[in-house]
Amino acid sequence: MKDIFDYAATGYNNQESLQQAKLLQKVMFKKHEVKQGRGKKATVKMQFVYNEIEDQEIRTRITNTIKHYENKLETVSEKNNHQRA
Repeated sequence: MKDIFDYAATGYNNQESLQQAKLLQKVMFKKHEVKQGRGKKATVKMQFVYNEIEDQEIRTRITNTIKHYENKLETVSEKNNHQRA
């Protein structure tokens, strides 16, 4: 299993790929309240909406993808800055 989502095969550039990964992040990291217990001692905890073992793997892939494309965009902008100077 790959560590990142590869959007290059679908025709996205680096900026668009980062936007897609952030969109996925909003969906997969969404949480809702879950009430545990009864009566006065009931507590409310935040839990992921999508909370399976596979979903945790997807969340790590999303964070790795975001880091990858942010680093790619930083290196491209640094190369452009050095060429102009």
